[in-house]
Amino acid sequence: MFERIKNAIIPHIVGFGLMFFGWYISLLNVGLTRFQTDVLFTKWTGFGFLLILAGAYLPDIWIGIRDKFSK
Repeated sequence: MFERIKNAIIPHIVGFGLMFFGWYISLLNVGLTRFQTDVLFTKWTGFGFLLILAGAYLPDIWIGIRDKFSK
């Protein structure tokens, strides 16, 4: 029982970390460029968005691959 919980928590913590880091990069970039022209999408905000997407879907993919190969 504890093993199943541990195997589910680790991928979700990694996913949450990626989402938080992506949010932080996007927020930091938009905050630093407020004195420039109106540019909302740069390479850093795009990278932050990709990290958020990866963090959202990584836990399910990780658990699915692990379950497929553990059988």
